[in-house]
Amino acid sequence: MTAATVEIKAQHQDPSATFTYIVGGKEQTTNKISVGSEVKGPLTVSIKASDGSKIDLEDLDFRWNVEPLLQREGDNQNGQKGAIVELFGWPHADIEQECEALGKMGYLGVKIYPAQEQVMSTEPFNNVMNPWYFMYQPVSYRLQGRMGTRDDLRRMISACRKNGVRVYADAVINHMSGGGNDANPKHRNPQANCQTFGNKTSSLPGGHSPYYTQNYAYTTGEHTGKAPLQEFPAVPYGPQDFHCERVLNAWSDPLDLNAGWLTGLTDLNTERENVQERIADYMTDLISIGISGFRIDAAKHIKPDDLVQIILKFRENVGGKMPEDWFSWLEILLGGEADLLMCNTASGYNYGEYLSSALLKAGLSQPEVDAVKTWNSGFPKEPEKGVDNCDIGKTGLQRQVIQNDDADQQNPGSSSRDMGDAGCVLIKGCDESTHRGHEVSLFTSPPGAQDNAKDYPIRVILSSYYWGEGDNQGIPDGKSDCSLCKVNCDGCKGMPFQQAFDAKSTGYDKGKGMYTRVHRDKEIVNAMRAWVGLKAIDTSVYTGVEEPAYTSVIV
Repeated sequence: MTAATVEIKAQHQDPSATFTYIVGGKEQTTNKISVGSEVKGPLTVSIKASDGSKIDLEDLDFRWNVEPLLQREGDNQNGQKGAIVELFGWPHADIEQECEALGKMGYLGVKIYPAQEQVMSTEPFNNVMNPWYFMYQPVSYRLQGRMGTRDDLRRMISACRKNGVRVYADAVINHMSGGGNDANPKHRNPQANCQTFGNKTSSLPGGHSPYYTQNYAYTTGEHTGKAPLQEFPAVPYGPQDFHCERVLNAWSDPLDLNAGWLTGLTDLNTERENVQERIADYMTDLISIGISGFRIDAAKHIKPDDLVQIILKFRENVGGKMPEDWFSWLEILLGGEADLLMCNTASGYNYGEYLSSALLKAGLSQPEVDAVKTWNSGFPKEPEKGVDNCDIGKTGLQRQVIQNDDADQQNPGSSSRDMGDAGCVLIKGCDESTHRGHEVSLFTSPPGAQDNAKDYPIRVILSSYYWGEGDNQGIPDGKSDCSLCKVNCDGCKGMPFQQAFDAKSTGYDKGKGMYTRVHRDKEIVNAMRAWVGLKAIDTSVYTGVEEPAYTSVIV
């Protein structure tokens, strides 16, 4: 956190090639760099090969250059208790503007959606331009996502920390892009006669990193003359770094859960040490730019023992102990397989007591283990299912992250969680007052809590947007607009642009394609503030607009 040794690993198709490394504008022949506080700001890195080829890497950020966190009232447990707002589909620039209000409202932090380079397209997918789930199809670990560039991310984190608001990243580390959603110039679906489709691009400004999959390809590689396999050179990952293609259709089979291709996404072989190391390096890059922790996407599709090794490698990267205010949460979706995943420690695939014990045995302290939390998808209907041993009385609730509705649930037909009448999904027709009641209860009386002040230390609110006409699953950020379509545009369903940031919003904004901004609702804000020991406030504190005066009239 105060100094670093950076190692650059370069390969060339010509084994005899030699390299020169250009670090901060200075050439050197060694591939290792030791740096400390003398480095102010991002460090540029390039590699030149003896044949004249050159690669410019992402700038390197270092934690000691990150904006200091404003200390403010209510944040009294060093980041280990508080409420996080998930701003679904919000560009970095809008979050940068929102963070002043988030700080005034008293939120611990904001969770952003994947910042890594991800799939984009100039062609509709299932008639929708760039649907939201493309954000979960990584192309590389370059911090150049749909929501903004690395520079945008850096500015947003700085603005948030100036207002006492931490930033948490959605880390997609189980897989890369979907099979066939790649940069091959042409594809043919063998089940669809002569139907062909073009290559995808990415969120990287000005072009895309190379990325290829075996699926639906009928052309050979331009440079190799061979059929493509799973190849993501900008990571770099090659064919051996992926599990062989396997349909994931048995949710209680550990082999399928770990090695199956979730909805056709190219599944990383996280048993391999180089894959674990590369994931840990990506997480370290996020910490270096100022991220405070991670939501680990699709965590139950990474074997518990592999997750332990990734966390260990990350811990080693940041100096042998976790940052004091760090925590992360694992997306462990439950259902009939709760016994396997959480209740039965000896199941052979358990993220409850087995994972906790494995982390302790690996050398983590108990507070560090408590900071590796589980997202409780049993909450609010069956919160005990998401707890170690499925016994709240025995294990407590320190490793739990809870929320009401979540982004996955919004999908039409989604059955990812069964909340019964204990919760509801706003954009699926849940009325405003009912949804508000569930969000308020998240802070006043969450199911399963025995001591509301201490239990469930991290609670999350989804502030989302309504789908467009006909359940159009684009994002209203302007990048799902059909005016961007260049190929097969007949029948394209677009999502018009809407501004995510609205300084005067008081929450529950309505309409097709509109951002909901529920985190700005006065009742929710004040329920959250009471939970963290803060006084109630009026909306004028964060909107700058005086609330109307109400008078009673007797008729």
